[in-house]
Amino acid sequence: MIRSDEQKEKVHTIVRNVSEKEGISWSEARTMVHKYVCEGKCSWYRTKSAKAGFNREDSSTKQKKLIEETVKEIMKDLTIEETKWHIHNILCPGHPRPRPVKNRESRTQTSTKEK
Repeated sequence: MIRSDEQKEKVHTIVRNVSEKEGISWSEARTMVHKYVCEGKCSWYRTKSAKAGFNREDSSTKQKKLIEETVKEIMKDLTIEETKWHIHNILCPGHPRPRPVKNRESRTQTSTKEK
């Protein structure tokens, strides 16, 4: 998977914005954003996350909302699932999450409308 400099910069901007809005370090904000996009499906999460203190479900509703709003603001050209995929691949490149599947039904409806 290619991680463009533009994608990396957008992810770093998201982390920086969360850091500033929450009044926390960049590292803490990075972890918060990572928890937001993590699905917990990789072997690292299943086997090592507890020892590392990484619980993807310990973010508050307020924190999740702040991150989602920030993500939508910075990566507005993508769906939330696509943004989560891109962000996770930047923050956790050794354990990428599956790419979101495009909705075939909506493509079919669009192509039918175009005819």
